[in-house]
Amino acid sequence: MKKLLVLTLLWGSIAAGCQTSDLNSTSQRSQLSSSPEAEPPAKTGDQVAAVSSTTAESQRSCQMSAYVIDKDSQGLNVRSGPGKNYETIDKLPTSAVAVFVDIKASQGEWVQVMKAESPENVEFQGTGWVYAPLLGISTRGYGTEGVSVYANASADSRVMGRIPPATEVKLLGCDQSWALVNYEGLKGWIAPEEQCPNPLTTCS
Repeated sequence: MKKLLVLTLLWGSIAAGCQTSDLNSTSQRSQLSSSPEAEPPAKTGDQVAAVSSTTAESQRSCQMSAYVIDKDSQGLNVRSGPGKNYETIDKLPTSAVAVFVDIKASQGEWVQVMKAESPENVEFQGTGWVYAPLLGISTRGYGTEGVSVYANASADSRVMGRIPPATEVKLLGCDQSWALVNYEGLKGWIAPEEQCPNPLTTCS
């Protein structure tokens, strides 16, 4: 009888211990499941700025001239804005002896023109945008080793190289009367007094 009583008490103790263990385990699982999931870290101001930033370049005021060097027989497109997605509002002839354009602004590799004329006609009058590398100017520097190409639109900036006299170069942009050009991979700025916007003369 004593042995039976001892076994009964021992079994009851074991059962109680198991229940306590289950309760503790359930409580721990409840605490874990009730804690919120980790949220992704909020974006910092710099990250937001980086996402919302654009590559659009600011517009610069210009006062210079160039001429058409495009060889496309369909003509050179004049668009309503500085980009190929803007509407074509006119075309400049590419078969004329020369077509001179007056430029009043630059944005990226596009320039805003207000007038274009050939020796025979006024080809465009108004406001439109032309892809700058399809326009050109010639260098002056006659009787010298060539004209200086500057890193910025200032004679105080670093000289990047030189371009031979009376040499045609592609226009890339402008800033006031300075021209940003490309000559055989050399890109930089040419001073106003070293530019010739007429392919028919030497501007001497």
